[in-house]
Amino acid sequence: MDLRGNTVTWISHGTWLWQTSEGKRILIDAFLGSSPTTPEHLADPGPLDALLLTHGHIDHIADAVDTIKRAQPTVVCSYDMTGWLKFRGVDDNAIGMNMGGTIEVAGIRATQLYARHSNGIEDAEYSGPSGDATGFLLEFPDGLRVYQSGDTDVFGDMALIRELHEPHIAVLSIGDHFTMGPRGAAKAASLLGVEAVLCGHWGTFPPLVGRPAELDALTPSSVEVPDLSPGDRFGAA
Repeated sequence: MDLRGNTVTWISHGTWLWQTSEGKRILIDAFLGSSPTTPEHLADPGPLDALLLTHGHIDHIADAVDTIKRAQPTVVCSYDMTGWLKFRGVDDNAIGMNMGGTIEVAGIRATQLYARHSNGIEDAEYSGPSGDATGFLLEFPDGLRVYQSGDTDVFGDMALIRELHEPHIAVLSIGDHFTMGPRGAAKAASLLGVEAVLCGHWGTFPPLVGRPAELDALTPSSVEVPDLSPGDRFGAA
């Protein structure tokens, strides 16, 4: 899997840490020490330049506030989620956006994309809007394009993501029950036309039964689907 000098670490569940070839560190979602499968040494992922939040379910934002207070990253999320960040007093460096919009952050271009999934900020004290669940297309300085699906089912407009953005790699949820399983993810990989799939949102809790080996068996040999465990890192040494 050619990451062109970038690296990515699967922290656990739907949380991923990218480090660009220029040394910028970008966290996708923040289910860190609260996740039962996060390795102890990654409960605090260290310095961050950006934090991208896909949606407000607790298994994606449980550790967001503490992470923002500690690392002071630029936060990118849906426009509606900035209300929650303000409510929690951590909106100083927040950029709210909406579907199809693109911004430059931490040396990459991030485009917010649709996800077929429910949403709702799981904070009992907050009653403001939650907005929609999202994914992101990440374009790195060296041209690598990565589709971070967030939590989603497969949907036909993934073909448009392929046409518009031509991703090389997809990070897909495969656990089933709350997202698509391996069969849906195999169709997503086909629609997206990617060279490789990194699998997330599986194995954390008993209902999340999908496994990378199942997806690998359903995809052509030309599509790389590595087996992985929380804490695994891919890319340049």
